[in-house]
Amino acid sequence: MADKKRKRAVGSLRPDVDDILDWNSLPQDAFAPASSAEKENFIQDRESVSYWKDAWRRLRRNKVAMVAMVIILLIALFAFVGPLLVPYSYDQVIPGANNLHPWHYSLEDLAAMDPELAVEEARAAAEAEGRELSRVEEATIRAQVKAAGTEDIKPKLFGYTNDELHRMENGEFVFPHVFGCDNQGRDIMVRTMIGARVSMIVGICCAIIVLVIGALYGSISGYCGGRVDTIMQRIVEIIYTIPEVLIILLLGSTLKPIFEEFQNSGDGFLQQMVTLLGANLISIFITFGLLYWVTMSRLIRGQILQLKQQEYVTAARALGASGRRIIKRHLLPNCIGQIVTTTFLQIPSAIFTESFLSFLGMGVSAPMTSLGSMCSDGLKGLTTYPYRLFIPAAILSLMILCLNLFGDGLRDALDPRLKK
Repeated sequence: MADKKRKRAVGSLRPDVDDILDWNSLPQDAFAPASSAEKENFIQDRESVSYWKDAWRRLRRNKVAMVAMVIILLIALFAFVGPLLVPYSYDQVIPGANNLHPWHYSLEDLAAMDPELAVEEARAAAEAEGRELSRVEEATIRAQVKAAGTEDIKPKLFGYTNDELHRMENGEFVFPHVFGCDNQGRDIMVRTMIGARVSMIVGICCAIIVLVIGALYGSISGYCGGRVDTIMQRIVEIIYTIPEVLIILLLGSTLKPIFEEFQNSGDGFLQQMVTLLGANLISIFITFGLLYWVTMSRLIRGQILQLKQQEYVTAARALGASGRRIIKRHLLPNCIGQIVTTTFLQIPSAIFTESFLSFLGMGVSAPMTSLGSMCSDGLKGLTTYPYRLFIPAAILSLMILCLNLFGDGLRDALDPRLKK
């Protein structure tokens, strides 16, 4: 009976005596110091990973976001570096390039398709034979050339005017019109580059305006709380009810005579900037500063309400830190993921607003171009020159889509709750 192992009672706190007695059966070297090799295998030194490195590691796993980021970088190079490589400017009128297609025919093909040129050649051949070409024969030659059509003649990529084709035949290099030219003879590719640049600059500037105002307003509202928070949130709710597009249209109409008078007052840097941007584009910036920050402020306020109850905030208050220092050093840095994500997702919203207003004629001022204004111009010749609408519309759609996809991936990467 002594060798029989006792059954331990359920819930008993007594130690298992049999297991303790078994300790005597351990090998002699059980408590010997570990060797250096065993120590290295037991404790592995790992490189510390910062918040941003960890976010970049998770972002790289998101293939859709990475593809979107590559496309955004390519569009940025197209918009900012492309105009430096093309010899044309966005407002340059090229002689003979009105409504030029993004394809061309060689001089031999043009000669074969021109009925008048065929008549001239036949008239010269008849004069060499000592006779005059009759009108019936001329009409027959024209009908034969038109009936032959261009089925056997294939167009070649990129557009060239007749003068440029002759210059190329003489050995001169001529930069092609890759997207063709508009009805005024301006290169569409250069105007698309400048339009994409304007849209991206407007989106980034508006996002920065929203970031600064929304982060400050939301952090103050969330940190102060109480009556201050109640009053500030009622102001936000009132701003939510104001239609943004209507304010932009009203500001554009109201500020236009003021800006025109300011432009005529001198020739300084500010006057040139007002002339370049125009009253409508400045109205867009003002409206974003007045109205579009409310979403950002509410998101930041929600984060601040959670964070201000943490122990480190209480410790900072106990040490005598001011509210400004607590917001700047402790609260806003811990909202950085939400701030970056919301700011980045504001860029496509601003680009869409600017393009929509430019499409309605309330955006950038001529001759400055935008993707929205190019779509508006291309819509007038949709049936005859569809590429004038499809090219800027495709780049605008691709830009907004990739910015939204990358913003979603950035939100997933920066959200600490999604860590695995």
